[in-house]
Amino acid sequence: MVDFHTHIIPAIDDGSHNVDESAEMLRMSYAQGIDTIVLTSHFRLGEHRIRSYLKDRREKLDILFDSISPEERKFMPKLILGAEVEFQPDMDKWDYLDELTINGTNFIMTEMPFTPWTGADLKVIDNIALNTPFTPIIPHIDRYMHTFTKESYIEHFYKMPVVVQMNAIYINSRAHIPYYKPLLDSGKIQILGSDCHGPEWRPPNLGTAIETVKEVCGQAVMDRIEARSREILKDAIYEDF
Repeated sequence: MVDFHTHIIPAIDDGSHNVDESAEMLRMSYAQGIDTIVLTSHFRLGEHRIRSYLKDRREKLDILFDSISPEERKFMPKLILGAEVEFQPDMDKWDYLDELTINGTNFIMTEMPFTPWTGADLKVIDNIALNTPFTPIIPHIDRYMHTFTKESYIEHFYKMPVVVQMNAIYINSRAHIPYYKPLLDSGKIQILGSDCHGPEWRPPNLGTAIETVKEVCGQAVMDRIEARSREILKDAIYEDF
């Protein structure tokens, strides 16, 4: 199974603090049956510039690789570089979107605002989806449900050529079953992620969510999520781990 949403690269964002935490997160994920991880460190234009971000991401991933023995690597998931790109009103005009995609693909994780969305916000994502080579991935849609976000705006994304991701923590709450089951059954939620940040605080937890999906929705739904995950990554470039 693929974990599409992680903060495992050490000391680059609010996720893992160091290589020990990162390595433990990889071991925990592998033990849960996760064989592939997309590394989606935050890219926030107010904090980063594209060149320094890409350099920092590469250097810190290399430091992580160097800290893990070849024997340990046999028991860790395969890794693919990506980013979680904070929404900006002009991001559909950026000339470097290709450098923030899941490496080797045209899929780009675009984190929506945690303030009330506007119609203009949706148009930015729509423009990326309809008028560029890139397909937005809308992460942790569950964080916007039951909030100030208009339900019609969330529904809009289910109808657009984008990929919608749900976090494991939402699925792992039995109280949320009435809300997420119809979304998973209908295919509106296409991929899953742990959004893990550390071994203890917001730890890898996708394994339990996968088992819950099988229990609540059935194996066929989980098989469809798995197939869509592999389809998205069919051209992805895996890191030499």
